[in-house]
Amino acid sequence: METVAQLDDVPENGTLKVDAGGENLLLVRSPMGIFAIENMCSHAYQELDGGRVRKVFIFCPMHGVRFDMRDGCPSGQLTDKPIKVWHAEVDGADIRVDFTRRLDKGQ
Repeated sequence: METVAQLDDVPENGTLKVDAGGENLLLVRSPMGIFAIENMCSHAYQELDGGRVRKVFIFCPMHGVRFDMRDGCPSGQLTDKPIKVWHAEVDGADIRVDFTRRLDKGQ
């Protein structure tokens, strides 16, 4: 597990870009928890940073593709390629990511 940010650095229903574990990582905070996902839409190769967050979903800011942050799976017809998702947890004030534990379907 690697500490990648502080919980207070990620706004409620918002995102934080982090370079960690050799990845362009996006931390997402929603009422459903903290998620660590790849910061790249698998359809338009647009960063997901700035996308709308709703429960366990993030929407690409370019074309609105919806990704489930639990397993990386997209919805709709623009892409069927999942994004990468890693196990993340909050430990006190720290956000920790396990880069050896992928949760996405595209592994």
